[in-house]
Amino acid sequence: MRNVNIAERASHSRPHPYSRAAAPLPTIQAALEHHRAGHLPQAKALYQQILQIEPNHPDALHYLGAIASHEGIFEDAVELISKAARIRPSRAMHYNLGNALKATGKLDRAAESYRKALALKPDYAEAHVNLGNVLQAQGKLGEAIRHYRSALVSNPALAGAHVNLGNALNEQGKPGEAVASYLRALRIKSSQESEIGFAQSVTRLRFNQEIAGARSSLIRAISEPWGRPGDFVAPGVSLVELDPAIRECVDRAASAWPTRLSGPELFGPGGLAALAGDRLLQCLLENAPISDLRMERLLTMARIALLDAASEAIFPGTTDEKALPFYCALARQCFINEYVFACTDEESERAKLLRQRLVAALASGSPFPVLWLVAVAAYFPLASLPSAYALPDHPWPDPVAGLLTQQVREPAEELRLRAAIPRLTAIEDEVSLLVQQQYEENPYPRWVKAPTGIKAACTDDFAQIQSLGKGDWLKILVAGCGTGQHSIQVAQQFPNAKVLAVDLSLASLGYAKRKTRELGLTNVEYVQADIMQLAGIGQTFDVIESAGVLHHLADPLAGWKILLSLLRPGGFMRLGLYSERARQHIVAARRFIAERGYTPSAEGIRQCRQELMAVENNALLKRLTSSSDFYGASPCRDLIFNVQEHRYTLPQLKENFVELGLDFIGFSVDPGTLNQYGKRFPADRAKTDLDNWNIFENENPGTFFGMYQFWVQKRG
Repeated sequence: MRNVNIAERASHSRPHPYSRAAAPLPTIQAALEHHRAGHLPQAKALYQQILQIEPNHPDALHYLGAIASHEGIFEDAVELISKAARIRPSRAMHYNLGNALKATGKLDRAAESYRKALALKPDYAEAHVNLGNVLQAQGKLGEAIRHYRSALVSNPALAGAHVNLGNALNEQGKPGEAVASYLRALRIKSSQESEIGFAQSVTRLRFNQEIAGARSSLIRAISEPWGRPGDFVAPGVSLVELDPAIRECVDRAASAWPTRLSGPELFGPGGLAALAGDRLLQCLLENAPISDLRMERLLTMARIALLDAASEAIFPGTTDEKALPFYCALARQCFINEYVFACTDEESERAKLLRQRLVAALASGSPFPVLWLVAVAAYFPLASLPSAYALPDHPWPDPVAGLLTQQVREPAEELRLRAAIPRLTAIEDEVSLLVQQQYEENPYPRWVKAPTGIKAACTDDFAQIQSLGKGDWLKILVAGCGTGQHSIQVAQQFPNAKVLAVDLSLASLGYAKRKTRELGLTNVEYVQADIMQLAGIGQTFDVIESAGVLHHLADPLAGWKILLSLLRPGGFMRLGLYSERARQHIVAARRFIAERGYTPSAEGIRQCRQELMAVENNALLKRLTSSSDFYGASPCRDLIFNVQEHRYTLPQLKENFVELGLDFIGFSVDPGTLNQYGKRFPADRAKTDLDNWNIFENENPGTFFGMYQFWVQKRG
């Protein structure tokens, strides 16, 4: 998400009480009292009366200018405060003049005004902050950072200065220092800006030591959430492993693999206590696939320990209360990743036997140990059990109730919702039918939580997109919405827009509709449709978004042209397309799969993953384990087993833009990458020269590791 710089308030909110002007003293005092009390119309009228008596009264000019600034009439504010400053300059005048100039986009003059304020008061913290904001907007990050730090020397309690310092450090590519700044801001006062900043920067950080507040903030970031929980897995796992007892468990599992350790061998003398007592680990398990190879080895063996404990349990009510939340979280993790963990034949047979015992107990109404239910849920979705839909109606411990909601209630709701989703077009194209089958079997991505409000806003800071505001009167098409992450983000970014979201897969649409209802969004309509058939729907749109979709079509350019036919002149389009250069490891993996004959079945995906994990002498294939999509059945199928995949180069995209009559607005990339590009090509202030970006990608092949994600505008 876009970092938001916090500007200190202009002095109009609390005008300084001095006045040495010729106007009658009671009049200026009355104006100041109204101003301090927030009665701006009365204050404004009195200032104007004073200026009728004495046109050059500096305080009346200054504070009338401050009110103009408050009203958004910045040109008037600049004129009034400039005149006051020429008559009797003060630090407050220079400061407020800087604010008004900044609002009009006159950044050089704004910086000059802030510097004049600082010349009169070198420890003027607010002036340091706002000068830093101007310098950061000009790309002068080093100078901006110096002024933020000067502000914090004067006033360490300025939460906004800590946030802005974090923003600048994050843009400089220093996530560790940025996280430290955001944590200081969070300790002073938690705000949307500090939470967003922390969420953006911590995703690029791997902890090698505990940092005060990091663990609790990461738990909040995942559970509230402040971003997509999957983005917090890598930093979260690195924090979890700082616990020596857990790190030893991970080491034992990784060293022994592929040999499976028993529970006592795996957990060591401390038993399950360290794992069961780690709130961050439990939070991660419940909210996102654990995209870490070593931790997956540990969890695979922990699942066997759960199976052992459940198989040995005979009497109901004998479960370890401390272990139950961890085991339930582990079962939820298995459901989230769609049972992608490796499973030996013996383990599989034991799990099936336990499932049979549970089914028999449910059929007879006999009591059973709760661990039976939890262990079965770690190997099979509970909704597959006969009479599963009656399970949530029984009283259960909270962790088990949460597990049943995930595996029984929510899938039932999706089935009910998908039955009512209308079909907008026919699905007849051969490739479209194959892609539909893939995503009916494996809806992608399987996600748990989405950020809301400002945290869900688009990460892009392009003026053209920001000008759309909340989307009043906009019609937006999300072409290929999958399980709804993208359509929900769009609906939250443009809450006043009408969003039409289409996809081939009813399973994906059912998931998307459930999550949309869960978040209380009412401005999204979901329909089943094929992009290749959309030309005849008789609708046009102001914005069309299609990320990660066109490159799966038989003819991506034909699909792109169809979408453009639905876009109004001057409309905006956001696309995501695979990079040829960044996906060489995927090309290698697809070749590996074809050579060995792996199929995209659940067992085929599990077996293929294990063989790829074991690769030692192929650098391209080893890169796969760094992708979060490798750690779940649906995302792994999407990553390397996809029915159809096209890849692009930047010269090719440049040609497409010319052919299709599109103006390139910019790439959706992180602030660090933009800063790095800006240093490499300082003359390209707009950062839109595709020839330069091609050079940059050649020098930094991982830049578009996920996709080229970019905005274009259709010429009017």
